[in-house]
Amino acid sequence: MSDLDQLVPLDLRELVDRLAARDPAVSELGTGQWRAVVELLTIRLTDGCANLRPDFWASCSAAFGYALDAAVAAGEMEHGETVVRRLNLTAALLRRVPEDPDVDLLDAHRVVEVFLRETPVSIAEAQEAVVDWHTRDIAALRRLRAAKNLLVPTLAILHAVGGCEGDERLTAWAAVLPTLP
Repeated sequence: MSDLDQLVPLDLRELVDRLAARDPAVSELGTGQWRAVVELLTIRLTDGCANLRPDFWASCSAAFGYALDAAVAAGEMEHGETVVRRLNLTAALLRRVPEDPDVDLLDAHRVVEVFLRETPVSIAEAQEAVVDWHTRDIAALRRLRAAKNLLVPTLAILHAVGGCEGDERLTAWAAVLPTLP
């Protein structure tokens, strides 16, 4: 049985290599440890991204994907949280390194499709709901908040790569952002 204490002392390259090789297995870490692995890898990637060779990014992307998948399989995260975490990491990385459409974590072009696929409300529903969001039930507020949690890093990613105007499909979303709860 493995545990988080064996992963923490590893440097970024060693940690990425292990996770990209799908090691440890999902069942080898205890309760709450996969969430900690995701957070550890996020911090290490964000801190060390400027010094990484371009050929190492595919492994970084695979490692992060595995850590997120393992956290879901272990019951420590839900799919929606992993999407938000991936978008937030991409936004942080693209402030420091160039985009690369061949690397999932550095691909700014896919974010619009991810946002549109994953957002739990349509733009029409969001525009209607923000007028009186404080009177909405908790489920509606959660959907609006989930949309905002996806929208903020999506717009940050587009801004980081010089696409502030972005995709026309996001124009209305950008306008409604300040009024989302």
